[in-house]
Amino acid sequence: MKRSEQGGSPDLKKPTGKKKMIITVIVILLVLLIGVRIYGAAQSAAEKKAAEQNRQNYVPVEALTLHKQSISSAITLSGKVEADKEASVVIGTPAKVTAVYAKVGDRVSKGQVLFSLDKTDLMSSYNQASAAYQLAQAGYETNMANYENSKKNYENMKQLYEIGAVSKSELDQAAVAASDAVLETYKGQLAQAKAAYDAAQKALSDMDVKAPIDGILTALDVKIGSMVTSAVSPARVVDLSKVFVTVSISEQEINRVHSGQSVQIEVPAALVKVKGVIDSVSIAANAQGKYTLKTYIDNKDSMIKPGMFANVTLNIAGKDNVLAVPTDAVIFHGGKDVVYVAKDNAAAEMEVTTGLESGTETEIVSGLTEGDIVIIKGQNFVQDGTEIKVVTVDGKQVAQETTDTAASAQTGGGVQK
Repeated sequence: MKRSEQGGSPDLKKPTGKKKMIITVIVILLVLLIGVRIYGAAQSAAEKKAAEQNRQNYVPVEALTLHKQSISSAITLSGKVEADKEASVVIGTPAKVTAVYAKVGDRVSKGQVLFSLDKTDLMSSYNQASAAYQLAQAGYETNMANYENSKKNYENMKQLYEIGAVSKSELDQAAVAASDAVLETYKGQLAQAKAAYDAAQKALSDMDVKAPIDGILTALDVKIGSMVTSAVSPARVVDLSKVFVTVSISEQEINRVHSGQSVQIEVPAALVKVKGVIDSVSIAANAQGKYTLKTYIDNKDSMIKPGMFANVTLNIAGKDNVLAVPTDAVIFHGGKDVVYVAKDNAAAEMEVTTGLESGTETEIVSGLTEGDIVIIKGQNFVQDGTEIKVVTVDGKQVAQETTDTAASAQTGGGVQK
């Protein structure tokens, strides 16, 4: 090996011209490849932008995939809520209010005192009746003792009469004194005195006015010193634990409902939606030619108040395993019912025959097949052949990253760019 004259180390072999050329060619090819890719991506983006600009007249729509399902036809009837139990307080004896123990809105129990009335006048009558009853009791005890003696005397008189010691008239007098009629007279006198006492006692007790049932005090029109009479009820108690709704139904629908049928009940004012059942159905029409049905609602929290309006929804017909679309998707056009279906980025007008309607959905008897992509929003802005862009299918956003291939996959191939 040769060494350099200065450093004494061997000479390093320098690249030949041929190798330099190969390296240069490789670098140029890499640069060209990168350039081609960048250019291709830019051109593709430009083409897509241009294509999108050329589609400025498309209509964005929302769609769903048609599947078989159950459908029912329902009607909604309105009526007022009523309490299952309510009772007004009745005043027996007019008097002034001396005390008030409750207020409107209180939950009260049967027998609970709501307010008291002046007992002054009735107290005198009560005392008289009490004294008369006590006297009657004492008299009854004396009379019963005498009656027992009369019965013994009568038995003795019968024996004496048989031996001729007493006359027939004396025997008859003894028989009268020991008769059942005398006993009933004594009992009647006592009963009469007791009845008078009980009436006086009740009248006095009624001066403490009590709740007639368990429930909520919904009215109390009294104050201390005011006069109350039997002409107007001063208070009312309502049991709100259960309420009911009565609604009217036409003669065309009455034979489609029955007792025990499930219903959906909504009370908008109380923000309540519950399920219930029909409790009863009338068999005769009222003066307006309507029939009535009643349904009960459990109301343990008392949110539903009497007088509120309630909507009762009940099914009158139903079908299973049928094709159905939102009712708004069916359009009357050109004298026929049509539904628009998404096909190849265009709306296709399909004539359909409809069946049962639920209010929100309509049965499709013919004209569509399961799996069709039905336009449910934007259908009023398209015609047969209108270019469309499906933005959602079955409530899910359609991806628009490169092409609408994702939308096509979601819709079973029905939507493509």
